[in-house]
Amino acid sequence: MTTMEFYNELRKDFINALLEFSKGKLSESDANKIADRELRITDFMDGSPLTHKGPRWLAQTLLRSMQIIN
Repeated sequence: MTTMEFYNELRKDFINALLEFSKGKLSESDANKIADRELRITDFMDGSPLTHKGPRWLAQTLLRSMQIIN
């Protein structure tokens, strides 16, 4: 798998998690904008929490910080 394929899969999983966990409070367009912003500034190094916990964890954490979910 190339780096770009990995990134695209991660982005897709992150967007799906945002949509699932928001339970309709986010549109697909909103989720894409969030993914563009968050994944651009996210560290993908080995010590990163995202590396160990995954895109679903990042989506939940972000939605909690935005007070979209509890």
